[in-house]
Amino acid sequence: MNRIRLQQTGCWKDSMVQGTIFGVIAAVVIAAAAAGIGFRYGQMSVLSESLSARFVTALKAIFEEDRKILEEADRKFQVQMDVFAGRVGEIQAELLRLNALGGRLVEMAGLSAAEFDFENPVPIGGPVGMRGVRETEAELTEKIIKLPELIDDRKRKLEQLEQAIMEKGLRKQAMPSGWPVRSGYISSGFGNRMHPILRKPHFHAGVDFAGKSGAPIFASADGVVIYSGQQSGYGNVVEIRHMDGLVTCYAHNQANLVAQGDLVKKGQVIARLGSSGRSTGPHVHFEVRKNGKPINPMAYIESAAPHKRNDG
Repeated sequence: MNRIRLQQTGCWKDSMVQGTIFGVIAAVVIAAAAAGIGFRYGQMSVLSESLSARFVTALKAIFEEDRKILEEADRKFQVQMDVFAGRVGEIQAELLRLNALGGRLVEMAGLSAAEFDFENPVPIGGPVGMRGVRETEAELTEKIIKLPELIDDRKRKLEQLEQAIMEKGLRKQAMPSGWPVRSGYISSGFGNRMHPILRKPHFHAGVDFAGKSGAPIFASADGVVIYSGQQSGYGNVVEIRHMDGLVTCYAHNQANLVAQGDLVKKGQVIARLGSSGRSTGPHVHFEVRKNGKPINPMAYIESAAPHKRNDG
């Protein structure tokens, strides 16, 4: 009987031990599982934070790139607007010169200023970009819309004025004639020649008058100065616009005595004879252009003799 109880007691103890071991193993397993879950959750949290940071960084980079692109586009647009506005300003300045020429011709011809009204001001603004002020696109558009109308008006008036001047016999003063110097000689004619410096065939677009350095150069007709400055090869240059699309050019000057926009009379001293630019000695290169193309000046040169000629 006692043996049976001992056996039963031993079995119970074994069961207790086995249960305890199983409980410990289960606890370890649960703890390990919990630790694993916690570790994976922590990893996912860190990864999620890392992904969020990277995403935000990527978005910031995209926005920064877009901002730079927009700023560059705005800069280019402003540059184009400035160029555009500058071109409009040049056209308006040209209209002002036409107004000045028209007013001068009206006065010379003794015609009615009311009939040939060149006094109405052309709408203009200040220099673009000065003190940070820029014209808006709407303002430029408004000016551009008005320009063709203004140009057509001035063109019509100048054509009528030209006809009126011819009828009054004043055309002679407004057409190039005679020599641009009072002494000297023709050292090179119009047309193909051997270039004196380059030593190769070259088209000579004008007639050269050699003379004494510093001698006066005279306007060959009434007109308006459309350019006074330096040009490559030509040195100091004066260009004067006359009637019928004619422009006279006086190059290699020692000094220019008139400025762009000036009104000049026939026989007025406009420059001093020199040897600026590409030149072998003191002379004035005289050109006549018709609608932008050089023509032989001899027909105009020979239409009137110089006051004094020195063929030596």
